[in-house]
Amino acid sequence: MNKKDMIQEKFDELRREAEALMMEKGFESQSVVDRDHLELIQELQTIQVELELQNEELQRSQQELMEFKTRYTELYDFTPVGYVCLDKKGVIRNANLTLADMLSLERSSLIDQPLTRHVFFEDQDIYYGHLKDLAESKQRQICELRMKKSDGTLVDVQLESTVFPYQSWRPEQFRTVIIDITERKQMEKEQDALRGRLYQSHKMESIRTIAGGIAHDFNNILFIIIGNIDMAVEETKDWHPVYPKLQRIRNAAERAAGIVKLLLNFSRTSDEKQTPVDLIDVIKDSLVLLRASIPTFIDIHTKFPDQPVMILSDKIQIGQILMNLCTNASQAMEKTGGLLEIRVETKILPEGAAEDCPAGKYAEMMVKDNGPGIDPGILNRIFDPYFTTRAVGKGSGLGLAVVYTIVKNHKGTITVQNRPEGGTLFTMRFPVVDRKPETKIKSMNDSFHGTERILFVDDEVNIAEMAQEALKLFDYRVEAMVRPGRCAGAV
Repeated sequence: MNKKDMIQEKFDELRREAEALMMEKGFESQSVVDRDHLELIQELQTIQVELELQNEELQRSQQELMEFKTRYTELYDFTPVGYVCLDKKGVIRNANLTLADMLSLERSSLIDQPLTRHVFFEDQDIYYGHLKDLAESKQRQICELRMKKSDGTLVDVQLESTVFPYQSWRPEQFRTVIIDITERKQMEKEQDALRGRLYQSHKMESIRTIAGGIAHDFNNILFIIIGNIDMAVEETKDWHPVYPKLQRIRNAAERAAGIVKLLLNFSRTSDEKQTPVDLIDVIKDSLVLLRASIPTFIDIHTKFPDQPVMILSDKIQIGQILMNLCTNASQAMEKTGGLLEIRVETKILPEGAAEDCPAGKYAEMMVKDNGPGIDPGILNRIFDPYFTTRAVGKGSGLGLAVVYTIVKNHKGTITVQNRPEGGTLFTMRFPVVDRKPETKIKSMNDSFHGTERILFVDDEVNIAEMAQEALKLFDYRVEAMVRPGRCAGAV
C-alpha cells in the first residue's frame, strides 16, 4: 500500500467518525451538517497531508545528518595526518584517531593533556617557539620536531598550526595538523649520503688526474737520474770515494720512485691485469717484511681459514694494502704497544645484505688494533688524499687513499670503525673466484748482448740519450729519436 492509499484510508475513516459524531449530536439540518462536515474533513485532510510531508522532510534531514556525521568521522578521525585542537595554553581539547595511532596511544589519554608531554625533550624549545610565533602573528606557522610514542620511539613530524579566533560559543583555539615525516627524513639522510659519496668520488677523480700527471713527470725525471747513476756506478770502482755517494743517491732515488709508485697506484682508474691468487699466501708473504718493520713490543696475531681463499688480484697491491694498514696501526700503538690482529674469513652475502656488495661469496680481510682509535670527527676523512694527523714530515697522507683506490680497483669495499673495546677495525671485502693460481713459464735469457739495431723514441732528450748510452753497453746499435726527423744520436 502506497502513501496516497494510506492517506485516503485515513481520510475515509475520519469522515465516518465525523458523520457518526454529527448523528449523535442530532443536527437539525442534514444538509448543513453534511456541508460543515465536508469542510472539516477537507481541512483535516489538508493538515494530515501537511503532517506527512513534514515527517518525510524530518526523516530526510535525519538521514543527511547521519551521512554528514559519517563523512565528518571519516575526514577527521581517519585522515592520514594527525589533527588536534589546542587551547591558548597548549592543552589538547580534541584529537583525531590518526594522532592517537601515530603515538601508539588511546585517544582518551590525549584529551585535556598538554601536547608538550609527547614532544621530545630536546625539541621542546622548537615547540614553544612555534606556539609563541603563532600567538603573536596569528598567521599559519610551520615547524619540524620529534615526538615520542608510548614505547619511547621517536617519530619525526611537521606541525602546521593556524589560529581560530574567539566566538561567542567557543574561545580562541590553535588547530594543528601533525604530519609524520619519518620516511621523508630518512630519504633526505640517504640523499645526503649519496651526495657526499658523489662529491667524494668527483674529488677523488680530480686528485687522481692531478696525481697521475705529477707522477708521470716525476717518473721521467727519476728514470734519467737512476739510469745515469747506474751507468756511473758501473764505471766507478767500489774503492773510489765517489762510489758510496752514488749508492746513497741511488737509494734516495729509489725511495722517491716508491712515492711515485704510490701516486701512480692512486691515480690509476682502470684495473691492472689481475690473476687468481690465494689471499692467505699473499698475506703470509707480506708478514715476513711487515714483522721486520714493526716494533717488537707490538704483537701480531693471525687467523686464517684452512682452505685457500682465491681472489682476482695483484699480489703487490694486496701486500701494499696490508703494509699501509699495519704501518698505521703500529704508529698508533708506538708509545704504548699493543696487539695487531689480521683475520681472513669467507662470507656469502645475499642481495642487499651489504652496501655496494652484490650477492655472492666474499673474502673478508680484517685488520684490528687496540690503539686509541680514530677521532670520530675525522673518521669520514681518513681516505682523503694528503689528509694526515701526523706531524709535518711524519706522513704523506697518501697511505689510506691508496688503500681505498686499490680496494675499489679490486671491485671490493672497505669500511672503518672504532671498536667498543678500543682501537680501530678496517674491514675489506673482495669477491671470491673459483679458479686456481696461474703459473708462468720463465723464458730463458741466453745473453744480455746482441748485434741487433734498435730505434728508441722518447719525447725527453735526456731519456733518449741515456737509453742510447745504456743499450750501447750491450753491443746494440741504437738510433735514439725525440721526434720523427730529429735524432738524439746514432751508433
